[in-house]
Amino acid sequence: MYAVIKTGGKQYKVATGDKLKIEQLDAEVGQVVTIDQVMAVGAGAELTVGTPLVAGASVLATVLSHGRHDKVRIFKMRRRKHYQKRQGHRQNYTEVFVGEIVSAAGVSTKAVMAVPVSKAPQKGGKDNIELIEGVGPKIAQVLAENGITTFAVLADTKPADMMAMLKASGGRFGLANADSWPEQAALLRDGKMAEFKILTDVLVGGVKK
Repeated sequence: MYAVIKTGGKQYKVATGDKLKIEQLDAEVGQVVTIDQVMAVGAGAELTVGTPLVAGASVLATVLSHGRHDKVRIFKMRRRKHYQKRQGHRQNYTEVFVGEIVSAAGVSTKAVMAVPVSKAPQKGGKDNIELIEGVGPKIAQVLAENGITTFAVLADTKPADMMAMLKASGGRFGLANADSWPEQAALLRDGKMAEFKILTDVLVGGVKK
């Protein structure tokens, strides 16, 4: 049995045991979320299509992690106007594991495999520091070389100290601004994803718009 769900303004075809990345949810890692916007559920002749939703049907998914997609680079230019503009955007996502599909008749299909999730930090005792707005792979590497590999440590580090680390690395980080990084890290450390999203929505490169 499979289902077609709608979340974050997008539609996904899912089956039990699937892992997929959807638009960011306000939920903690390890939390089970119920997606009740099911547009179709079943299989073969027993497929039920909603108008637009299937009443009583739902999909239960476990949050595995939060992250950000690869950066999309935008370049605008006007001929003979000396105008060029470069922008970048990394969309937030939530990775979930589909554990159960419930049809309108109450028939349930559960995943046969265990949920591959842990509430502990990522492997090696590290958090995904790149979730911080303004921190990319190279900056995250510099911070890691200086022992900053978790949200808790980053939250307790002064912005001036982090900027000194970046300067000492010899990299080109002149545009970096670490003022908001400890605040962002504290929210991620405490699992306050809603507050984190509100904060990062007004940040560009870690700086308030």
